[in-house]
Amino acid sequence: MVFELKETVTHEQVGWSVGHFCTTRLRISRKMLVSIKHHGDILRNGQHVNVNESVDLDDEIHVSFPEEHPAEDMIATQGELDILFEDEWLLIVNKPPGMASIPSRLHPERSLANFVLGYYKQRQIPYAIHIVNRLDRDTSGLVIFAKHALAHHQLSKMQQNGLLDRRYVALIEGELGPQTIDLPIGQTDHSFMERMVREDGQRAVTHILKSTAVEAFMRTISQLEIKLETGRTHQIRVHLAALGHPLVGDTMYRGTPLIPRQALHSASAQFPHPGTGEMVMFEAPLPSDLFIEQ
Repeated sequence: MVFELKETVTHEQVGWSVGHFCTTRLRISRKMLVSIKHHGDILRNGQHVNVNESVDLDDEIHVSFPEEHPAEDMIATQGELDILFEDEWLLIVNKPPGMASIPSRLHPERSLANFVLGYYKQRQIPYAIHIVNRLDRDTSGLVIFAKHALAHHQLSKMQQNGLLDRRYVALIEGELGPQTIDLPIGQTDHSFMERMVREDGQRAVTHILKSTAVEAFMRTISQLEIKLETGRTHQIRVHLAALGHPLVGDTMYRGTPLIPRQALHSASAQFPHPGTGEMVMFEAPLPSDLFIEQ
């Protein structure tokens, strides 16, 4: 079983080449089209067709994508997933804190990706793992998986073009008003994991859209609504620490351990659906350890 697309040629597309129809109407990349030519199939009205041939009104173009396989050494972990949405293109999952997004050499199983692979195998979903937005181990919330290579390609382009709107909820000590933080981020000289603001780093832009100050933990805590423009490693954590307001619980960046993890939650994502183009929005509920009375 492979992913397939079928579309009918309209008046506006008459005379296009099959290849142009695939790259424009079906939004298949040229690189992917080459892979389809060698490992998949393209039919016009049920007959094999060359990508240089023309299409006519009401022709049906049927594209069969190459078969996908997960990495051979990736372990499928069985367990419960908090699935927020699923269709033929997307799997949206609510990740708990304390779980890595992807496996590592030292921890090859029980990451979110391992559990998704286990879910795929249980449901006989024949695709590889395509994770779109990774979260740190102790960050909770919404994670997007593309079901197949075409969906992943579409979502990657959206990220590059600023069409994937990701919002986070964060808790910090003290008060910090809405603002845009535009500070470059790079790796520290003493740690493979830790990041810092540095002039030779990559550009990183974080937008604080809303800030609400409340009294909690016997001090002033601000709940921030944050939008990411770029997606650097530890971006929100590093930017807030650089302003003197590290995340509550984020001991790597000098946050006070009022809770046993950094107070950061991937709350929502909004983007055009890769299959239909319609705007969709998904939300992950705030976990109890980050809920404070306002």
